[in-house]
Amino acid sequence: MPKLTLTLLALLLPVAALAQTTPTSASARAGIDAGNQAWIDGVKAGDVARIIATYAEHSVECGPTGACIEGRAAIGQHMKTEYAKLGRANSASVSSWGSTQSAGFVYEWGQAQATFHNGKNIVDKYVTIWQRQRDGSWKIFRNLVIPAK
Repeated sequence: MPKLTLTLLALLLPVAALAQTTPTSASARAGIDAGNQAWIDGVKAGDVARIIATYAEHSVECGPTGACIEGRAAIGQHMKTEYAKLGRANSASVSSWGSTQSAGFVYEWGQAQATFHNGKNIVDKYVTIWQRQRDGSWKIFRNLVIPAK
């Protein structure tokens, strides 16, 4: 099955889960907000370790083309390569447009943006699936960048 098909299937899973969801709990929201802030701070500082700490060990990151990277270590290496080209961001933000919770997962959607010293501006719409860890923290289980038109 092509990666793009898998990505589209993964985007539909939150829709199927809506029938069995509840509002996002305060503890989950706090963990997710902290994770989003870690991305903002990490991008601005050029600190990939801070960003990758928000990912679960067996997480998957899928870009807008449908290409996916599996595992926290591989995602971290990819980010190091990308941020080495881009440098530190002048500014960064995450706008969470909504979320819903189903058992140990929270489905969040929104937009992340970063502007870099070289003038590059990245604006990505996303669906992120956060997973509650054994220690009660929330980590990224799947991160999907939604393709632009």
